[in-house]
Amino acid sequence: MNAEKPSAPAAADKATRNADRKSNFGSTPDPWDACTRLEYGGDRSFAWSVREEIINTPPEDRAKAEGRLLKALAQPGCTEAGRAFLCQMLVLVGGVKCVPALAPLLRDPKSAEAARYALEPIPGAEVSAALRDALGALTGAAKAGLIGSIAMRRDTTARPALAALKDSAAEPAIVREAATRALEHLATTHA
Repeated sequence: MNAEKPSAPAAADKATRNADRKSNFGSTPDPWDACTRLEYGGDRSFAWSVREEIINTPPEDRAKAEGRLLKALAQPGCTEAGRAFLCQMLVLVGGVKCVPALAPLLRDPKSAEAARYALEPIPGAEVSAALRDALGALTGAAKAGLIGSIAMRRDTTARPALAALKDSAAEPAIVREAATRALEHLATTHA
């Protein structure tokens, strides 16, 4: 009973079949690309992979992680849920480099909250300016939220714009009330 040893191509073919049998679906998509196509209520397993990678990013690699997130955020076809997730991850590693990518998102009511969430903790005048600049683009609850972010950052240079919003009869009550609260909050802040 001499068993013949399988040839190298036959062994490789068998290994491929075994790998395919284990995966059932072939190759695994890139989790970074998959995160751009997230849907609310859908599969978030790829998001967990990216989340773990971001959470475990050492400080010296944060700029690289930020770059990967910004690249994913810029992909065409990035879904609303994908943008929200990527902005949540930018909170952990983002810096001033994020401002040019996130500022346009502040102007859209569908993405303004996610962009505000990512920008709020980033220090710097660039962030404060982006938040102030977006005030004229939003209305209603989205504008009230933006006002809250400005107050949270203690942006005292926004006082004149907030005072105008507080006294504007053209603004809905939710915006006027948010501006009033923001001005009260900023009154305790030194310039």
